[in-house]
Amino acid sequence: MLRTTFLTFVIVAFTAGFVVAQNPKPPAKKPAAAKREPLPSTPPDTIQAELDITYGKTPEQELKLDIYRPKAGGDKLPACLLVHGGGWVKGDKERFRPLAISLAEKGYVVANIEYRLGPVAKYPAAVQDCNLAVRFVRANASRFGIDPNRIGAWGGSAGGHLVGMMAAAPTHEKYLTGDLRDVSAAVQASCVMAGPTDLTMEKFVEALRRAKEKSYAFQWLGKLYDDAPELYREASPITHFSKSTGPVLFLTGDLDNPERDAPGMAKLKELGVPTKQVILKDARHGCWMQKPWHAQCVDAVDAWFKEHLK
Repeated sequence: MLRTTFLTFVIVAFTAGFVVAQNPKPPAKKPAAAKREPLPSTPPDTIQAELDITYGKTPEQELKLDIYRPKAGGDKLPACLLVHGGGWVKGDKERFRPLAISLAEKGYVVANIEYRLGPVAKYPAAVQDCNLAVRFVRANASRFGIDPNRIGAWGGSAGGHLVGMMAAAPTHEKYLTGDLRDVSAAVQASCVMAGPTDLTMEKFVEALRRAKEKSYAFQWLGKLYDDAPELYREASPITHFSKSTGPVLFLTGDLDNPERDAPGMAKLKELGVPTKQVILKDARHGCWMQKPWHAQCVDAVDAWFKEHLK
């Protein structure tokens, strides 16, 4: 019964896009497969890392990213912008370092980025920062040895939502700053991992109404849903998906509300945009930072990019 109650809570909470600002107590026992094992956070000798590169400056903070690159990869490699989660209000790029290292080992130049969080700057600041990071990486293609025409994006949780916005609205003036204005912010393929693409879904809204000001969405957007439903609609990737949106992979655990991806996938299919969903067995939210799912996530994204970053 305790396990059932816990899973029900998780499904509701993450359907709501990180509605609550605290986590439930875990079950007394976890399955052996869910036991946390350390993931590599130090690049191997085959990977070159350049940390804390400034890619932009805002009134609130300098924006940093880390580059991970195969030493023997040659020039014009495909690139990936990696966007961490944390409900739009917490987290940091260092949390996604193991993913960056693992993807770089697959032959990508990975830009693991930070962005302004809700307590620092409200929406649309985070979307603007992510788009600026794409522009910066593309403008520095020669420096990083990447192909500027093969840039993807991968984000988890709230980072998945932001990647959805990056894929959907790279030319929307509200999500762009004046920096590097002549450089495209478009990504050619993306992976939304356990992130919402529709902030107006019925279950999402129900949970928002229960949580009120405690919701991460309120802390990021600055308004309650019922006071500004149009704001939540505007901040939803599904609102901006178009025929020019690049291919989108949806990646999630089977215990992490796979139904969350349905509206976004349906809209993309209607538009004729390539999309698919990969569901990981026995995996909960955050599984990408645990074995064995970490490697499964990297393999799924690698396969998607190999197909669409051509």
